[in-house]
Amino acid sequence: MRRILTTMTVASLLAAGLTTATPALAQNPGGPCLQPGQTVSLSSVAGYADVVQQLNQIERTSNGRVAVDSAGTSGEGRELFYATVGTGPTTFWLQARIHGNELHSTEAVLQILKYLAGGSPEARAIREKLTVVVIPMYNPDGSEANIRQSTTPTRVDLNRDWENFAQPESVAFWKLWRDVAPELALDLHHMSEAPVVAGTDDLNQFQIGARSIAPNRMTDEQWRTNRQMAMVSVEALDRYGLANVAHYPLIDITNAVLSRMLMGGTAPAGEQPVPGTPTKGAIFYEVRSVGQKSNGQLENLFRVPTMAVLLAAADGSLAGQDISAYPAVPFAESGTCGQF
Repeated sequence: MRRILTTMTVASLLAAGLTTATPALAQNPGGPCLQPGQTVSLSSVAGYADVVQQLNQIERTSNGRVAVDSAGTSGEGRELFYATVGTGPTTFWLQARIHGNELHSTEAVLQILKYLAGGSPEARAIREKLTVVVIPMYNPDGSEANIRQSTTPTRVDLNRDWENFAQPESVAFWKLWRDVAPELALDLHHMSEAPVVAGTDDLNQFQIGARSIAPNRMTDEQWRTNRQMAMVSVEALDRYGLANVAHYPLIDITNAVLSRMLMGGTAPAGEQPVPGTPTKGAIFYEVRSVGQKSNGQLENLFRVPTMAVLLAAADGSLAGQDISAYPAVPFAESGTCGQF
């Protein structure tokens, strides 16, 4: 079993080398950006069996603080596992690897889950104020196949399936969302290109997505909360100091998971839409892809801002976060994979 960090201090977030043992994975549209000639070993990345093993271990050693459950089964029959930690009044939804070939978010959220189950003062504070629902591998079939989409009955991008609900994973996680009613949500991704920060030659290592839909589709509270979550993340990475941060390109995609959490309005066949969505804030991260940084550094770029948002939500500072600098966060200039 791979090493799980037990402290979240920046000093402990040490980069680990990327194993290079197998031929480079094929580049898929929307998938991770791999450099020409790059070799990647999936043995260094958590697979489905690893997720099951680590969730079982975390639950078993958590002294009752973590409960692991299944939201349903995937198209190929794998359990859609999630874990719950904390008993606070605000529910926080943390999902990883909805795209199966976006690899390192799974390990990052497992490390966060283990930390939240521990005895540190900040872990206790988060558990007292938040109920955190952690989905380490939203798309287990795609993850095992190392493709972006689900695998059966057809290949579907699960992050474009929260209007039609064609796939069992989408139906299962929509029902979980309805039942747990998260106030805040965070979705972790990798980039598919090799952008630079606009106006510079600096490789963009982290993009912040505060709007999966246009602001006029959100309430004023949702748009404000999204920007507050974004700026907590940006400030945390500024302190960390090892990431060139940029805005994700402006999009308006109504059938994505976070979009529909914010909008409500649709439901799987036989279910009723949720009246008055409970979700007040939902953003996403995109981190540089496999091989451009070591595994540990990629995981840090997920962990550091995620922990900052969890802490801000728990201690109440999120609601007062200054968003005046949000428009000044630069955009990225896109580049072809392998160009830089």
